[in-house]
Amino acid sequence: MTHFRIVRRIATTVLASALAFGIVPTAPATASSAKADEIRQLLEQYHISKPTDETLDDAAIDGMIDSLGDPYTEYFSEEEMKGFTNLLEQTFVGIGIVMTEDYKTVYIEDVISGSPAEQAGLLPGDAILSVDGVSMTGKTIADVQRASQGVEGTTVKIGVKRGDKKFQFPVTRKTVHMPTASSKMMGDGVAYLDLNGFSSDAGAKFANELAQLERQDIRSLVIDLRNNGGGYVDQAQLIASQFIADGVLAHLKDRDGNDTPLTVKGQTKPYPVWILVNGGSASASELLSGALQDYGIARLIGTKTYGKGVVQRLVPVSSGGTLKVTVQEYLTPNGNHVDKVGLQPDLSVEGSLEQLMAAFRAAGGHTLTLTAGKGAAVVNGVRVAQPALTVQKNGVWYIRTKLGANVAEASVRYDAQTKQIELKRDGASNRASVKDGQVLMVDGTSYLDVRLLAKWYSDVQWTAVGDGTVTLIDTQAA
Repeated sequence: MTHFRIVRRIATTVLASALAFGIVPTAPATASSAKADEIRQLLEQYHISKPTDETLDDAAIDGMIDSLGDPYTEYFSEEEMKGFTNLLEQTFVGIGIVMTEDYKTVYIEDVISGSPAEQAGLLPGDAILSVDGVSMTGKTIADVQRASQGVEGTTVKIGVKRGDKKFQFPVTRKTVHMPTASSKMMGDGVAYLDLNGFSSDAGAKFANELAQLERQDIRSLVIDLRNNGGGYVDQAQLIASQFIADGVLAHLKDRDGNDTPLTVKGQTKPYPVWILVNGGSASASELLSGALQDYGIARLIGTKTYGKGVVQRLVPVSSGGTLKVTVQEYLTPNGNHVDKVGLQPDLSVEGSLEQLMAAFRAAGGHTLTLTAGKGAAVVNGVRVAQPALTVQKNGVWYIRTKLGANVAEASVRYDAQTKQIELKRDGASNRASVKDGQVLMVDGTSYLDVRLLAKWYSDVQWTAVGDGTVTLIDTQAA
């Protein structure tokens, strides 16, 4: 299928249960109780539905697992195990695009490196007009996904609008592997490293990206673990070894209370580290973040994490399939519980764009550049899916008030009675009203005339271009 943002969120929910160690052998099977065997025989003999052995086996397995009240213990058939492994390794069949939606238009937010879409020539920012000749005007991301999915090796034709021109791209569906890690310099010596998951190559990919950044003389590092649902513990160990010279990554406690310290021997870094987290940061993400937070190596920015602090093993079943079973709880190096609790950020910030901007500034960035429009925003080179950020009316550009205030580092308040917004910074107050056309209300969200930001704050500049994007630059950040 075509990879896009909604699918990634669904995958994150599944991956929140994917903290796993290696495969262990199956314990010898024990005889079923005489009562269970008798009831099974009676059901097969008398029940009107004529249940089969397979039906009753599946029901028995489901019943045993459900009785545990543990959402992370699961039985996988062989086919389900393949799907689970693909989720861990972030592999899927599709064309390799990430989509976003803005004002009833679906845009390509990102093109996966090495994917069929990249090879065909599709680009971020392209507006999707059609799939195999069927118009996608007014359609949703889910509609485009359904229209473009298909069997590996087949071709789909994607029609897009790029600027004022229209193009048709034939794209062959193939197996696509989501990049585990990606990075870039945001400016002012601030490095950004995004880790999508703890797949089997996460440690090596992270190390490679970090080495490339360090060759550019970085002064601080922002690691993005938002919506990273976890994966393999050994990969978290490898990544932690980039920052911890010698210590405990986590305390693993089994059902008898035995504590097995998970240790790390590695190196330290000379620069400060910030980690972006949110409610989708789970499992191995929390294990790594919790350790670096406890040691004072990194500070967390964002919102409280998911709260999955248990470990599973994959156990082959002799008669077929695999059992993923919870065997341990992990605690942070300081002994803090994570399961059903999560990690609290050092700096609490709501909103994906606002979190990214806060991390850049906290890491020492002083010139912030935001380009918004076409279903996404770019903060100092880092793209974030975010619809409905800008509006144009009568030749005037408006930006979502909260976002504009954040760029200017001002607080914002909306007075519903007077229909005015008020921005405050450094003790000074500025007001704008709906009545005077300085503020627009669209679907309950306020948008501010961008010209006012530049008028009120000398450190803010703005430009707008014909492709539907607005750029704000703030040079006050420090």
